Amino acid sequence: AAALLGVLAELIRAATVPPTGAAQPVRRWAVRLDGALRRLPDDPERRRWRFNPAAGALAAAALPTALALASITPALVTALVEPHRTLTRIWQGPPPELLTPPPDVVNPTHVLTALLLTATAALAATGFSGGRRSRAVPVVLPGAAVTLLIAPTALGRGWPASSVAALSVFTIAMLGLALTPPPPLVERARSLRLARVLVFAIGLAGGSAGLAGSLADRQLTLFTLGSAVGVGAVGAFFGITQRARILGWLFASLMAQLFVLTAGLVAGLAAVWSAFGVLAVGAVLQVLAATLPRLRRPEAQREASTVEWSGYAAALIALALAFDSPRHIAALLAAWGAVLGVAATRPGRRPVERRILFWAVVVCEITAWWILMRVADVALPEAYTLPFAALALLVGVLELRHRADLSSWVAYGPALVAAFVPTLAIVLATESSTLRQMLLLLGAVAVLIFGSSTQQQAPVIVGASVTAITAIHALFSLGPWLALIPVGILLLVLGASNERRRRAQERLQTALRGMR
Repeated sequence: AAALLGVLAELIRAATVPPTGAAQPVRRWAVRLDGALRRLPDDPERRRWRFNPAAGALAAAALPTALALASITPALVTALVEPHRTLTRIWQGPPPELLTPPPDVVNPTHVLTALLLTATAALAATGFSGGRRSRAVPVVLPGAAVTLLIAPTALGRGWPASSVAALSVFTIAMLGLALTPPPPLVERARSLRLARVLVFAIGLAGGSAGLAGSLADRQLTLFTLGSAVGVGAVGAFFGITQRARILGWLFASLMAQLFVLTAGLVAGLAAVWSAFGVLAVGAVLQVLAATLPRLRRPEAQREASTVEWSGYAAALIALALAFDSPRHIAALLAAWGAVLGVAATRPGRRPVERRILFWAVVVCEITAWWILMRVADVALPEAYTLPFAALALLVGVLELRHRADLSSWVAYGPALVAAFVPTLAIVLATESSTLRQMLLLLGAVAVLIFGSSTQQQAPVIVGASVTAITAIHALFSLGPWLALIPVGILLLVLGASNERRRRAQERLQTALRGMR
């Protein structure tokens, strides 16, 4: 390839400078060729290409390119394969093989070969792309990526230069694809699509080698993961296509979780404490899905769902990290319940989804409360049931504000059952204290009054039933004082009858006085 380029350069120079000495034959040949081309008839039909010039150039360059790639293959394999040796000794320093490349792959001419291939691809892409730079980028990137990958190895530089070069290849390849539009589906551009697939494969290979090589050192691992978060964020916010943005969100969320987890490990924290950092990443994703203006558009529904479900995945990972610590699980659930409350307020969400999220909030908060009560050895049953009833009541009130036709049994039923049924069962089945019975009776009467004043069927029926059952149980549990109950009832009946007769007499007297 270098020889051919030299011949072309000599022909051009000979045709443009005055002939002197040995350059005269070349000069005469160039002038004859130019005259022959000028004597061709100016026929438009004759000037048309009988085959695709891009395909012809690609076919002509296939064999030289294959030979050039074969010469640099050992350096390329060393750059992509050797860094994976660190997987067996994470954070224990680089293996000796990474510090000093093998002598048979150290050859600076390999870098020159890759540079020539890249320059040739750049010239061809510029000439055949019709001035559209987005079409030239996927053609130029493979050569540039290969040059960066083999440069440290071919120049005798080992780790960490090789890992940084591989990470640079990943960054350039992925951002080059994310920030350039693909060819339209209606257009036949098979070679361009294959070039984009090749760039993606090279980027993945370089990213894998760079990440593996970074695992030899803690600080380099943090740098790699932090840089990966930045690359994913750029693709998520500035990607041309929705597919590029979705992949950017997924990659950025995963790398952010790994970054906070690794940062905690580097700082000497236990995994249960790093779980809060992972949960914080999920919380940020949920907030972005609910508040970012671009994700609130109808056409960005898939993108918003990707961000939201990435947050859910972060929450599951955080819970898995704290599986052996009930206290930390309770704290994580309580915090995640608050995050779900924010997620439920996202505009455009269907009522069914909002209702599911509200109940998910209830489940998270109640589970957290139960775990805390269990850890604290709290034996009072109402400490477990009343918080659930309160949250269920809150959800019912919020549902009634959005659905005025909702039945009171649906809105208040779960809260009333959770509040009264466990305590009522304890009162009836055990020798409970008088204070518990009195509080149960007062609560049932309060619910009955509330239902009567608001004309809600569920509070009236539940309140009346619990009041009657509790009152009857209290009557039979009084023992010797049971004989006083009929006397009190009789006095109340007589007093009420006497009061009614007195008021009737007063009304009659008032009516008589008003007569003439």
